Amino acid sequence: MTRCTVLVMLLCGCATPQGGPEMGDDVADKERRPMRKGDPEPVYTFEPGPPVTDTAGLTAWLEAHRGKRLRLPIVIELGEPGRRFESARVGAVELRVTDLALGVPLSERIAQKCGREARRCALWLEGRYGETPPFPDPLPRYEVVKVGEVVDEEAELTAESAK
Repeated sequence: MTRCTVLVMLLCGCATPQGGPEMGDDVADKERRPMRKGDPEPVYTFEPGPPVTDTAGLTAWLEAHRGKRLRLPIVIELGEPGRRFESARVGAVELRVTDLALGVPLSERIAQKCGREARRCALWLEGRYGETPPFPDPLPRYEVVKVGEVVDEEAELTAESAK
């Protein structure tokens, strides 16, 4: 009986009527409960940013949107099968792409979208720019949270930020 009472007191003391912030949600709505496994993913609308051909403008825009949710047309050069990426870039800006937030590795997603034998793949990747890596790295890091469709590299492309 005492154990049940202590457990109920602990559970009641930990619960808050407002709930906590949404994990992975950029909305500052403190009235909603945290996201849980099985919850539908939030739907984001994106507004256009600079063209990826404007390297100086794109670099400044990326720095201004550090830590915010972005959608970028990223070209990934793949190495030998089973190895990591040779390079990843948006326009002429090279990035260090990480897939730690994805359930399925980015290399597998690339194989599904562009084929297992592809050595180059251009995709819309949603994520956060400029996250600090746990080790020194000269390239800015882009943490991918969602993989989109294949991109036509010849088209006029722009970076996009979530509203």
